[in-house]
Amino acid sequence: MNRSIELSVLAFFFAATVICGVSPASAAVEEDDGFESIFNGKDLTGWDGDPRFWSIVDGAIRGQTTAENPTQGNTFCVWRGGRLKNFVLKIKYRLENHNSGVQYRSEEGQKWRIRGYQAEIQHDPKVAGFLYHEGGRGWLVDVGDIMVIDADGKKNVVGKIGDRQAYIDAGYYKAGEWNEYTITCRGNHVMQALNGYETVELIDNDKRGRHMDGLLAMQLHAGPPMKVEFKDIRIKRLPDHYGEAIMLFNGKDLEGWTFSSDNQKDVWSVRDGVLVNKGRPTGYIRTTADFTNYVLRLQYRHLGSGNGGVLLRMVGEDKVWPRSIEAQGAAGNAGDIWNIDKFPMKVAQERTEGRRTRKMHASNEKQGDWNRYEITLDGGDLELKVNGLVQNTATECWETPGTICLQSEGSPMEFRNIVLIPIVKDGK
Repeated sequence: MNRSIELSVLAFFFAATVICGVSPASAAVEEDDGFESIFNGKDLTGWDGDPRFWSIVDGAIRGQTTAENPTQGNTFCVWRGGRLKNFVLKIKYRLENHNSGVQYRSEEGQKWRIRGYQAEIQHDPKVAGFLYHEGGRGWLVDVGDIMVIDADGKKNVVGKIGDRQAYIDAGYYKAGEWNEYTITCRGNHVMQALNGYETVELIDNDKRGRHMDGLLAMQLHAGPPMKVEFKDIRIKRLPDHYGEAIMLFNGKDLEGWTFSSDNQKDVWSVRDGVLVNKGRPTGYIRTTADFTNYVLRLQYRHLGSGNGGVLLRMVGEDKVWPRSIEAQGAAGNAGDIWNIDKFPMKVAQERTEGRRTRKMHASNEKQGDWNRYEITLDGGDLELKVNGLVQNTATECWETPGTICLQSEGSPMEFRNIVLIPIVKDGK
């Protein structure tokens, strides 16, 4: 990255973080590799909606009802490009009145009648961005919540991915203006973000009620006259190999974790759904189970300027520090890779000094606030994302089962919402 671009990125982050101390979860410019546009901005080629209500105006798909031309029941404009399973969807919308939604992994009954997951579109900032199940289970996840729906269909709020009032104060939704949804589906894991703010996260274990693939559509709601517009619709297709997502930390206790040594027992505790460590003495907690290939999503924050991190594919005996890959969590250095005890892997030599491989971009962390780490280990490939930005990669990583560790390394640090989405290899 040249100096002028680097300064532009830093300026962008400064602007994003000064508003009420809250910034978008993916405030950096996200990597767009692999996205395809599915709306040409000129006509409804590839889309199918009742022509009485759907049209193209000024490069956008417009759905509109009037007092003289109401719709009897909700109606939808459906993308006919095929069914979607695992994907990232980016779509911009603008609402003039009433409410609407983006339908995904949905099914069609009668023509232009859709049921399935819906990313809610409303002017009320308390609900803009929540997750609904059109024609099915109704309300699913409120803004700011992480939800697990169990096998019997019971809804359990297991944590907070953000503070709804802080989102509102920061102006995360722009009434009457263009807003952008980012919707990510991997197996039974669903995440929605609005204008870069993660609004909901869902692990759906209800096999009778959930949708694992389906159609994409936009809603025009019955009721008062309304107008909604959509543009810049892009899809990134993801592999089919995701397994059933799980919570590694239940928000209540340390079930599923163990200490690297007895001196860690007084370091770690659970408070208000958050995993807290005092920072001293040095050590870690680790999962009792081994994991090999996965997407690991977690939030962390420092209670000061401190150190810490996440150890991946840890093998061998407990010690400081065990053989593993470290996803650095030290304040200002998140996204660095540290090789511990000669763990086999290949990194970018031009950014490597000793055991450390520096991140690709300037720091995009939010000091004193919650940050999102998304770590993917897929065979020999490693990718580290910090707040939505790919900060580092490695290849030819030793593909061995190992534990996941959270470090205590000098100063207080907190973790929450630790979700693992398995990547299933060879049917296992």
